[in-house]
Amino acid sequence: MTKRTFSALLLALCLLLCSCSVSAPGHTETTAPTEYSPTYSAAAAINHCVLEPDDNARLTYKDKIAYRTLMAAMLDRAGSAAPKVDTVTLGDLLDLMRESPYYYFLRSAEIDGDTVRFSYAYSAEEQQEMLDFIDRRILGIANYEASDDDNALDVILKIYLAVTHEMQYDHDRTDNKELDSPLFRYPGDEVYKALRDKKSLCYGFAYVMSNALLQRGIDCFRVYGLCTNRGDGHEWIIFRYGNQFYHCDPTWDRVSNNYAKLIHFGKTDREREVDALDVKNFSSYHDPAYGTVECSDELFRIFRGINRFSYLGGHRYSMTDIKNKNYIFDSSDFSLVEQ
Repeated sequence: MTKRTFSALLLALCLLLCSCSVSAPGHTETTAPTEYSPTYSAAAAINHCVLEPDDNARLTYKDKIAYRTLMAAMLDRAGSAAPKVDTVTLGDLLDLMRESPYYYFLRSAEIDGDTVRFSYAYSAEEQQEMLDFIDRRILGIANYEASDDDNALDVILKIYLAVTHEMQYDHDRTDNKELDSPLFRYPGDEVYKALRDKKSLCYGFAYVMSNALLQRGIDCFRVYGLCTNRGDGHEWIIFRYGNQFYHCDPTWDRVSNNYAKLIHFGKTDREREVDALDVKNFSSYHDPAYGTVECSDELFRIFRGINRFSYLGGHRYSMTDIKNKNYIFDSSDFSLVEQ
């Protein structure tokens, strides 16, 4: 083997480590994306530095090292950190840190030359207790019913089940529904409170689910826009499955009468517009380094009337539609068979 061949193989290994029409319900001849069939093992531990894929795409290797240095310093309660940035600024990295569910541990983060100086909002004991709690609960959601045989769709559906069962909508809250609220972009302590109280507003659902999906290696983006028929802001998820992107809305599909729904799972951009959601602002905060994110594929239209679903085992799910017809869905061959 030549030195050049060996280098190419080593680079490929490093990259590996870092990283259609559909029939109506009841019909078995559905088409699954055959090019996307790897299995996804359970997450062994929380990665505190996961980034949404567009942010991950735009950062250089050195910038990612700098980001991890800042995050580690914050979680270790260091007084300061001086990471060496490459193509971004320390301000850019602090802005990314604000999207972390742990940033609220800080009272302040001030840039002094090439150094960031931290002060903390909680005692060491309080911070560690909250850190352990968030990690334990997120890991539990990320690994809900996890199996070494899980495919990508199993991971997404199981996490959807976990989040929609984990939390209820906090109808007592009337605050921070305006689209200009910073909570649509930055979680503050919302993840901690959502997991602790098991209820939240829409962005709490989205933050918890997106973090759990990223922990399992599923590309996803939080999306927020104006709910035009109410005048409030709303937040949900776009996930990648195969080579396509799809909307899902754990808030609107949350559990009622003991069952989660799939009515808003796998929707297209057009379907979200029909839902009276203006998603045009996504491009204003989505970094183009990752590439175009467009939801036009209708693969999941077979789920549109499913208002009850649960996990049976293996790759099989029990589903019931709004007409009370029962189905078995198999994620391994994408079949939905009426019972």
